[in-house]
Amino acid sequence: RRISGRQPASDGLTETEVQVAALAGRGRSNRAIAAELFMGVSTVEMHLSRVYRKLDIRSRAGLGQWLASRGDGPQG
Repeated sequence: RRISGRQPASDGLTETEVQVAALAGRGRSNRAIAAELFMGVSTVEMHLSRVYRKLDIRSRAGLGQWLASRGDGPQG
């Protein structure tokens, strides 16, 4: 368990990683994700790098497939 007491979300991702991955999988740019989640673009890039590694995917297209497998189809 993590020290903070928070449990990772499904697929071993943190809540923030899930949010970033979902927005990226829906086609949002890193800059748009950063603005929506109130973080820097470099922070978005860091989260995406971790998501790609944890899910063993290589592209945003893979994120779209991951979203579909979760039942989270593309939404605006």
